[in-house]
Amino acid sequence: MVLAKVELVESKNIYSGAISLRKDKFLLNGRLVEKEIVEHNESVGIVPLINHSVVLVTQYRRAAGKTLLEIPAGKIESGETPQQAASRELGEEIGYTGQLRRLTRWYLAPGYDTELMHVFVASRLRKIKRGMLDSDEDIKIKRVKLDEAVRKCVSGEIQDCKTVAALLAFRSQTNSRRKRAAEA
Repeated sequence: MVLAKVELVESKNIYSGAISLRKDKFLLNGRLVEKEIVEHNESVGIVPLINHSVVLVTQYRRAAGKTLLEIPAGKIESGETPQQAASRELGEEIGYTGQLRRLTRWYLAPGYDTELMHVFVASRLRKIKRGMLDSDEDIKIKRVKLDEAVRKCVSGEIQDCKTVAALLAFRSQTNSRRKRAAEA
């Protein structure tokens, strides 16, 4: 893989708030490029498992203009580790605690956004009192068989990319483990 030669020329803050927007000018292999970049906290997504089901949430998403079916997720607050944030989000959004195992991490929209999401699998779930939701959340909990959730990802019924990617990554990892166990 040939790496591009990149040199930052200028970075200017355009807006600061819960998210920030900046405009970068940089040289990419000698060509001047301008990009608007959304600066966003790192985040977490969780694949919560109960038996052969995954616990998903539905919530209205203004940018999409509709209610989407998603894995529980949220931003990492100041001073939190990704695992602490995942544990907090699990309690707030679906009212469970459990054993967390790192699945993967990825950039959600690296063409214009700095957000890096850490994805966990939550197992051995125990019900707890559901935490306080954020003011912009109206979350409903929906338990879905894992096979059905994967089918919904492939068919386009689940349209949230972090959910599609997390469920397919988990399914792929599970299938790989089963294959290795069968070969042993």
